Amino acid sequence: MYNIDIRNITSVTDFRNNIKKYLEEISVHKKPIILTQHGKSAAVIMDAEKYQEMQDQIEFMKKITLGLEDYREGRTVPVDSVFKEIDQMLS
Repeated sequence: MYNIDIRNITSVTDFRNNIKKYLEEISVHKKPIILTQHGKSAAVIMDAEKYQEMQDQIEFMKKITLGLEDYREGRTVPVDSVFKEIDQMLS
């Protein structure tokens, strides 16, 4: 994950006028660019692979959170009983 770098903040107008340059920069450096409109943050432009990687990490963390919640709430099954059940199915 990247921290926001103040050098990677630009206006929507500058981005629009130099889009090829910015897309090349994103492709090379893989760092997101924050776009501003009227002095306020408006959007983030980032490398598609890095975006997918971030989405995968978020999904993984959601699954970990759900698993921990299941554990805390007692919605788990001992591994020995799972293996026994699998053995019975395979027999």
